[in-house]
Amino acid sequence: MHTPADPRWAGTQYRSAIFVLTPEQRELAEKAVLARGALGKFVAVEDAGDFYRAEEYHQKYIEKATDMRSNRGSAVESFLI
Repeated sequence: MHTPADPRWAGTQYRSAIFVLTPEQRELAEKAVLARGALGKFVAVEDAGDFYRAEEYHQKYIEKATDMRSNRGSAVESFLI
C-alpha cells in the first residue's frame, strides 16, 4: 500500500486497489480497508475486469531485483521485511 500524497503517484497507473470477483470478496476487502484506518482511504475496492499479463520484463520482478543487488541486499527485500 502507498499513500499518493506525492502528485507523481496520483492517477490510475500507480495506486493501491483490491479487485474482487464476488460479493463475499468485496465485503472482506472493504473490511480490510476499514481496518487500515486513515491509510484505507488510499485503497480502492473495485470489480475485477479483464486481466492482461504484463510484458515479460516485468515478470518475477522481485527475483530479478534481488539478483541485481545480490552483493548489497535489495531495497525490495527491505520493503517486504
